[in-house]
Amino acid sequence: MRKIVIAGAGAYHFAPAILEDLFVRYRMPVEIWLVDADLDMAELTARGAQALARAFGVQAQFYYTTQLHKAIFSSDAVVLCSDFLDEEAWQKDYEALSSVGLGKQVRLTGGLGGAMQTLRAVGFIADVADQMHQECPDATLILCDSGFGGLPLSRACEAAQCHCGIRTLGVSGVAEQTRHRLALYLNVREENLLIRCAGLNGFSWVAQLRDTQKGVDLLPRCMQEMREDSREQLSAQYIDWYGAIPAGTRVTQYELLADTDLSPRRTVFPLSGVGAADYELRKRNLALLTVHGPMRPQGLKAWGQIRTSGLASARPIEILRALWGEGECRVESLTMPCDGALASVTPGRFVEVPAQVDAQGAQGYAVTLPVELEELMEQLSLCNRLYAEAAVRGSRKALREALEIDPALTGVDLLYAEEVLGQMMEGQQEKLPRFFA
Repeated sequence: MRKIVIAGAGAYHFAPAILEDLFVRYRMPVEIWLVDADLDMAELTARGAQALARAFGVQAQFYYTTQLHKAIFSSDAVVLCSDFLDEEAWQKDYEALSSVGLGKQVRLTGGLGGAMQTLRAVGFIADVADQMHQECPDATLILCDSGFGGLPLSRACEAAQCHCGIRTLGVSGVAEQTRHRLALYLNVREENLLIRCAGLNGFSWVAQLRDTQKGVDLLPRCMQEMREDSREQLSAQYIDWYGAIPAGTRVTQYELLADTDLSPRRTVFPLSGVGAADYELRKRNLALLTVHGPMRPQGLKAWGQIRTSGLASARPIEILRALWGEGECRVESLTMPCDGALASVTPGRFVEVPAQVDAQGAQGYAVTLPVELEELMEQLSLCNRLYAEAAVRGSRKALREALEIDPALTGVDLLYAEEVLGQMMEGQQEKLPRFFA
């Protein structure tokens, strides 16, 4: 019986697929620890999962807690779906940068705001990976990014694997989310839309777009319509510059690039479309599932609402089974060390590509992106590695090197950027223990 820890047990986008794969599709004998900052959500998820296991005859043991460090010991895998958006810290970033006229640096991934978010979030990931290295060094860490949770996924993967020695992969829903967005935009049935996205997490691009029913390449049409659409001015700018359509639920690639007249005044605080009412509905459905089970009408309806509310293509349990030699799987958007799938990126740096996973590990499918993106992709991948090193090591040298090559800081004096960032870090010492031990 394998032990799996799910951190962020109530994760709206990822938990449904995790529960479905564990107890319905594969019926895995498992010791599962469900961790969530909301103890009620952790307990309800554990009890709902237990109801599924009973209904489908799965031998499983269930534990729930709010303390991740208590759950990790002797794990075979840790799946981390937690939300890393700290509104209080974000507000401090905003106030500090706005006060010195750098409001456009209030970002989640690039520039000075992105540096602060990285140091906070990746520092936490490094703590988890360090504990795993001590207590379960052969375990796999799967990091999940919905695009709304504030996790700089590439940097987090770099930190955990390259600096902490834990085998790490990242999974996101960027291909699924882009398919949904472009199907609506082009008025094409989503199930008929073949899409392939690749790049870096947060900097992914549409490499293929086809209507499978009609056998038509939709990239030219989509590019042309976006050029003529006043609502898609930023997409049109990137299409003209790089020859590619930005992937994602919306255009966020500007976060990692220099400011333009079309880039937002500051990063819009990301809205996942998941509000308090959605989480209350999730809790209610988990309670109904617990009481009635998935076979009776009320429980079946509740389980149906749960399983269809999350991402369908991002399935961490499928990845783990494949790594454990229990089959193989194709992943639409996997953050993994580059193995040549993107020819422009140095091997070993984490990229986001479609991939096949089996007992030998992950193998990326080769994807060709426009030549205009190649140099920028290589620069950003190095930037990610340096920021990861800074966050793990508490290294101001690596941090300075990252700031020096960060495209989002183009036009900002390096010494001034260092000074402003240093003051911001001083104001949040309690969140940056690796720099202020």
